[in-house]
Amino acid sequence: MSGPIYSDDGYWMWNGTEWIPATQAQNVVPTQQIDQNAVANAATQVGVPEQQVAAVAPHFDLNQDGQIDQNEMMQAAQSIANPVNVAAPNQATMGMPAQGGNLPHMGGIGEPVQSGAVPNMGGGAMPMPVMAGPPKKVFDWKEKKVLLVGGIVTVTVAIGVLVFFLLSGNPIVGTWVGNSGEITYNKDGTVQSEIQAVQTWETDDNKLIQTVTSTLPNGSKMTTITTAQYELSDGNDVLWMNVTSMVDQDGNNMLMYTDAGGNEVEIIMPCVVALRDSIAKDSAEYNSTIASYQSSKPSWC
Repeated sequence: MSGPIYSDDGYWMWNGTEWIPATQAQNVVPTQQIDQNAVANAATQVGVPEQQVAAVAPHFDLNQDGQIDQNEMMQAAQSIANPVNVAAPNQATMGMPAQGGNLPHMGGIGEPVQSGAVPNMGGGAMPMPVMAGPPKKVFDWKEKKVLLVGGIVTVTVAIGVLVFFLLSGNPIVGTWVGNSGEITYNKDGTVQSEIQAVQTWETDDNKLIQTVTSTLPNGSKMTTITTAQYELSDGNDVLWMNVTSMVDQDGNNMLMYTDAGGNEVEIIMPCVVALRDSIAKDSAEYNSTIASYQSSKPSWC
């Protein structure tokens, strides 16, 4: 092992118990500044090779004080001893900032309408925070699976026909373009975007609800349900959205995460806007025309 275990998106690293924000390069402590006796003691206590702890420890300056204290050294050792048993946060749709950094680029459509240090909502999916703290547990699909094949097929077909007719007249149906990608809401309730996952959508009054189910590297499934307040303007050619809720299949709030100091932090999502592909065929055209629609921005956006 030459370093910590990182999530696929690089935003998280494993500390033996949970995924924590990955340490940025400038916060890695030089090896010569680390007490090798502390390395040896932690390795002995946890029962892992000393050289592995030495390789991981420089990345565990969690309070960014330029040194690795006893607690941080033990987390480094535990990250080697305890294999990953929790899926990294939001691998399919979003990531969290590395320590000391701003929110990274995340999947979504449109640019934030509000100013400030907010993420660039580019990509081809519903605005998904990046985000969020690691779920308390991963849904065990094997325990919950019920093989009622005949009934499932019948119910699925019936629901599919009903959804098709309910959504066929919905003005959200169609392709929408953002600053760096597009997303298509189909009549049958499915979604097409750059995200490699099973995606569905529905509306409930002024809420746009999107469900994303992805397959994690260990073969298990993870589902994220995102609810956004939405409004259409300019002849239904402009779609305004603001994410108000994001939960996993167990109901865990994915708009909350714990920072390096152990504090719970809530992610406030910015309002985003997308244009129908009939008025913006690609991201370049979107960026050149989006400013002309700011006057129709909803009061809540």
